[in-house]
Order: sequence, then structure tokens, then C-alpha cells
Amino acid sequence: MKHQQVRNFFKKDYPRLELITGGGRVDQLTNLSKNDRLVFYQSIFKLTWSTIHKLENTPRRPYQTIIIEYYINHVPMKDIIREIGYGENATNKKHNEALKSFAEIFKQEQIKNKVYPLLEFE
Repeated sequence: MKHQQVRNFFKKDYPRLELITGGGRVDQLTNLSKNDRLVFYQSIFKLTWSTIHKLENTPRRPYQTIIIEYYINHVPMKDIIREIGYGENATNKKHNEALKSFAEIFKQEQIKNKVYPLLEFE
């Protein structure tokens, strides 16, 4: 289940990446360390933000809003439901779609930017 693995990434791995990389936004991560592991973590952090900003953010597919508000800003789902204007079941479905979309774009971005080993959500 792709969406469950992506959900775990945002709940467990993303906070660690934020701590390791200093929590800076993508534009602040320009000086990569010579430590290979840290470079890898910084690359994954950058790709995560790049991928989030490539997600659709339309009224029919508010994927970017859901991911940023829920996982980055820690807004309760009930507030996101109000913000995007869908019911609870529809929002949960959109949430799963957003996670699947993130996984697909993230894999493409890793390959495009030659970030190995690949983190795959399958």
C-alpha cells in the first residue's frame, strides 16, 4: 500500500530529516556537507519539498494543501476538511490520492536528480 508507506514517511522520517538538515527550507540548503550521509539526507529533504510543490493544488485535487497542512503544519484534519470544502470521507480519499501522487512524483524526482539509493514506496 503506497499511501501507507508515504504516510509513515511523513510521520516518522520527515521530522528526522528536518532535524538532521536543520529544518531549513529548500532555498536555505545550499552548502552541502562533505559527509555523504548528510548530503543524502539533505538531498532527500530538498526532493521532498520539490515534490510537494509539484503536487496538484486545485479545488478537485487539493493534494498540496492536504500534505502541507497535515504533515508539515500539523493542522488537524477537521480543519483541513473545512478548508478544502469536502466531507470527511471525500477528504480521506483525497488524502490517500495525495499520498499516492506524492510517491509517484517523488520517485521521478529521485531518478531525475540522481539521488540514490532510491526511496521507494511500494
